[in-house]
Amino acid sequence: MSYAELVCRSHFSFLRGASHPEELVAAAARLGLSALALTDGDGLYGAVKAHLAAKEHGVKLLLGAELTLENGPPVVVYARDAAGYANLCRLVSHSRMTHPKGEAGLPWRKLAEHASGLLALLPGPAALEAVAPLAEAFPGGFHVGLSRSLSAGDAAREARAEALARALGVPLVVHNDVHTHHRERQPLQDVLTAIRHGVTVDQAGTRLFPNAERTLKSPGEMARLFADRPDALERTVELASRCGASLDALHYHFPEEDLPEGRTANEHLKTLTEAGLRARYPAGVPPEVTRQIEHELRLIAALDFAGYFLSLWDIVMFARGRGILCQG
Repeated sequence: MSYAELVCRSHFSFLRGASHPEELVAAAARLGLSALALTDGDGLYGAVKAHLAAKEHGVKLLLGAELTLENGPPVVVYARDAAGYANLCRLVSHSRMTHPKGEAGLPWRKLAEHASGLLALLPGPAALEAVAPLAEAFPGGFHVGLSRSLSAGDAAREARAEALARALGVPLVVHNDVHTHHRERQPLQDVLTAIRHGVTVDQAGTRLFPNAERTLKSPGEMARLFADRPDALERTVELASRCGASLDALHYHFPEEDLPEGRTANEHLKTLTEAGLRARYPAGVPPEVTRQIEHELRLIAALDFAGYFLSLWDIVMFARGRGILCQG
């Protein structure tokens, strides 16, 4: 049986997740998960660490986040491709920049405007009227999540989730609402929860999870937990298979709107370099310097890094023009 965990928080979900991204990825590899989605709250802070660990352990990593909505329940979104990742970054930026530090929120219409390249999962049941507009924004890409924490209320939540999925005509998909990479980490998660609420652990009461079940579980354990819902379990793998966004495929593009007409970034860098050489060596550029410069310009062109050096040149020119000390 295969299983992909689709809802997973690291310690980058401040005072909620209790495990490092690297720990989560390593545990996913050890448990034999087919994929792992890192879905921290309103951010992609752990994406690079998780990506590097996923490459090391041979785990497929889904790039995602749980987004806070101003007029709806939280929703988890996953990047299908580079365009989806760009939209996810735009959404996170808008959410954070329009709120005080430490807070976030999006109107659902903003999410709908940037739904291209994204899949969505509602982690738990919510009112139909609050969810229907979201589902319409993700035709063929919206899912209702179902988790079993082996605690009071599981059956009622499951019934509501099933009814919601049926009403929306969307698939039901399981997840484990992961907050730790191992059950032994639950005491730390309890402490984090108590800190978040400004109380001691003894005073936290029902604000703590009742058990340590919100942890990464093996495909076998999930298959036993959802033995009556094999289709919802299999859909985790199907959803993961639709997500191909990877940090390896991303390449930063430096702005080109300030380049002289008809000149590429490499050509402009070469022109500026030659002008700098003439200023530094008015009596003639030494042959060894010319050879070194030609070598470096070839390397910069091969790596497509000219835009980086042009950006630095802009910064230095700005600083010098205003008498601002700069160094690098």
